[in-house]
Amino acid sequence: MELHVKFLVPEIILLVAACVVTLLGLARADSTRKMTQLIAALATALAFAASLGLFGNPIAVPQSTHVFFNSQYITILACAIGFLSVLSSWDMPARGEPGQTDSNYRGEFFGMMLFSLAGVAMIGKVNDLIWLFLVLELVSIPTYIMVATGRSQIIAQEAGVKYFFLGALAAAIFLFGFSYLYGFAGSTRFVDIAAAFTAASTSHTVPALALIGLLMAIIGISYKIAAVPLHFYAPDVYQGAATPVTAFLAFAPKAAGFVAIISIVSLTGFNYASSTGSVLQTLLTVMAILTMTLGNVLALLQRNIKRILAYSSIAHSGYMLVGLVAGKGTPDSPMSDGITATLFYLGGYAVMNLGAFAMLIYLQGKADAGEDLDDLAGVSKDHPAAALLFTLCLFSLIGMPATIGFLGKLYIVQSALASGHGTLAVIVVINAAIAAAYYLKIVAAMYLRDPLYPFVVRPQFPLKVAALVCTFAVIVLGIMPAPLLNVTNKAGLPSGPPAVHIDMPTPQPLVLGN
Repeated sequence: MELHVKFLVPEIILLVAACVVTLLGLARADSTRKMTQLIAALATALAFAASLGLFGNPIAVPQSTHVFFNSQYITILACAIGFLSVLSSWDMPARGEPGQTDSNYRGEFFGMMLFSLAGVAMIGKVNDLIWLFLVLELVSIPTYIMVATGRSQIIAQEAGVKYFFLGALAAAIFLFGFSYLYGFAGSTRFVDIAAAFTAASTSHTVPALALIGLLMAIIGISYKIAAVPLHFYAPDVYQGAATPVTAFLAFAPKAAGFVAIISIVSLTGFNYASSTGSVLQTLLTVMAILTMTLGNVLALLQRNIKRILAYSSIAHSGYMLVGLVAGKGTPDSPMSDGITATLFYLGGYAVMNLGAFAMLIYLQGKADAGEDLDDLAGVSKDHPAAALLFTLCLFSLIGMPATIGFLGKLYIVQSALASGHGTLAVIVVINAAIAAAYYLKIVAAMYLRDPLYPFVVRPQFPLKVAALVCTFAVIVLGIMPAPLLNVTNKAGLPSGPPAVHIDMPTPQPLVLGN
């Protein structure tokens, strides 16, 4: 087993902090339990610094025989969004009574968040199907607990049960697909599976079971990104969970799911010209069209803001799938690279979506009740700054110019056009126009309607910091996208292997004796 421990420093920090935070949550003293979110914030900040290489030489990816993409970008993104997520969840978990938090479960809550973030940070560094499954479950299982325990209302427990059982079903589907891939290649290592696909494509003898394995893996992982056909849980779970948990769900499983799908598709070398590749491209195309269209159309019918953002999350997964359909671009034209466009959009979506949720948390008041459009009616009159920040994040989700959301959609459309998928690019533009209707419905409620109820906000300083940082990033990266674009260009280029090289022992077939 060859393990480059220095590449795991961010994940080690998050895992150690998760254990410490969970244990502190068992302390008798309430003052000790209240330290957990501070430790969680410090741990994510240290992990972010480590991912940038601030504690020594910059993290350099060693050379290897098989390359997918530079995983450092995913680690940086996970730690940065994780820090902001901790700030947004500062008063979690909530009790049923307005304005009260339950510190008895605070350690478990932030511990689960750190465990899940460690999985997201690690997902791009695995090179084996077994490790991919374990890391995906490390991302998902803590979120089941967070949904069920985030608040005491029965709707949260119902959402947690639904999320868990459907997640178990999806895990069974993609794990069954992994078994077919192992049966095809005789190995669980990515390098061996990729070599088997290359040899089979050259001889035009790709077995049907190998293709079934790829399809089952992608369909099962689509649950993580809330894409058709396993999208239907998102509205109920997003509505039932506490709003900070919903904000976290919109990032962590989605980021891990997209990286996992990229890793699975890369086993075929993104060779969509082959028979296997053409089937994969057809599947991804159908998923992209149905996901973005279904998400946007059903969002138009909603009045609950969290359900609107849930269907919005489904639609954005459809946009990012378009980048996977476009595939790898040419080396002389990085903007034609659909994988780079997807990774860029993933980073932009994480920032603007968390900013929108942070402002929703702020405007929900102490009772966690600001979920309907009527609850936000006329809020701009009493809280103009909050309404402005919320509006800017919503404009970015629409794809307005001078925001990161505009550039994300532009690069997705450009990659689709460069790869010859003009119809798909047009569908993206049409769906973006449809999405503007329900986002502007929220803006209109804040600015054009009179208040229906007395309004109370959550004045926590960490929450304000998270909202300001996200909104600032939405505008600055929309005007000067070079920092994010440079990182995603490197992430999408085949410049090195996964940062962690772990050789799993290949399972041997069972041989019965006499």
